[in-house]
Amino acid sequence: MYTLTVKNNYVYDIGASNGVTIKTGTQHVFNNKGSIYFTLPGSGEINFIDLGNKKIEGYPIPTETWGVLVRIHTTEAYYRYEGDGELTAIIDQYGSLQLTTSNGTMILISLEELTLN
Repeated sequence: MYTLTVKNNYVYDIGASNGVTIKTGTQHVFNNKGSIYFTLPGSGEINFIDLGNKKIEGYPIPTETWGVLVRIHTTEAYYRYEGDGELTAIIDQYGSLQLTTSNGTMILISLEELTLN
């Protein structure tokens, strides 16, 4: 499990899938988090998918045991950590997302939105 701190500098309140509302100009700390998503009015959703110890195929790094996939629009971040993960998500005044961590490794990746067989 990981701790996720969300700072809302967006012009609107942000809703979380667990019912929490993060008012403009405030922050909320989600302890022992698994999967959760946030709705940004007028912009879309940010999805944090708890991967547990499952790795994403085609990405040998990061190598840590536990993982989280962060998806926003057509951009993804792949985060892995040992022990207690720590993520900070800052949503700026335009609805853009900035992610930081003090424990683990995070990289930008690209996953297909749609595939045809």
